Amino acid sequence: MNTRTMAILLTLSLSGAVQADATSFLAQQGLAGKTVEQIVNTIDQSTQSRPLPYSASINATQLMLTQGEQKYVYPLGDKFYLSFAPYVQQTHPCFNHSLSGCQGELANTAFNVKITDKQGAVIVHKDVTSYQNGFVGGWLPRNTEGTIEVTYQGRVAQAPFATYDDSQTCMTTLRLKSV
Repeated sequence: MNTRTMAILLTLSLSGAVQADATSFLAQQGLAGKTVEQIVNTIDQSTQSRPLPYSASINATQLMLTQGEQKYVYPLGDKFYLSFAPYVQQTHPCFNHSLSGCQGELANTAFNVKITDKQGAVIVHKDVTSYQNGFVGGWLPRNTEGTIEVTYQGRVAQAPFATYDDSQTCMTTLRLKSV
C-alpha cells in the first residue's frame, strides 16, 4: 500500500470517527435525528440555566457545537437565524448568538413582535414568549434587510436587521422605552 492510499484510508477512517463522535454527542444532548433548524430551536429554547454544559453558537452561515476538544459544524443553508433579547434595564454586547451562554433580562416574557422588510412587507407579526434565556429566535429569509419592532407593556423597541453572510445573529440593542 502506497503513502497516498494510506493517507486516503486514514482520512476516511477519521471522518467516520468524527461522524460517530458527532452522532454520539447529538444523542447525549437529546438532539439526535433533528435537522439543523430543529437543533438550533431546541438549544435556544432549552429550559436549562445558562451556560449549558457544552458550547453552541450560531453565525450567519453555520451552527457550531463544541464539547471539550471536539467541534462539530453544520451549515445553515438558505435560512438565517436571528435571536433577539428585548430589555428594559440590562443587556450585553453580542454579535454571534451563543445558544448555550447568552442570557437576556426578560426571560419567559410575552411580547408582540413585528418584523418587516425594507419595502414594508410584513415577514412576522405575532405574540411570542421569550425563552428561559430571555431571547426570542426566528428563521428569516436570507439577503433581507428590515426592521424589528417589539412591544411590551406600553413600551416599544425598534432596530434594523439584515440577514447577509456577514450579519449579526444576536441582537441585544432592543431597549424597550415607554411610548
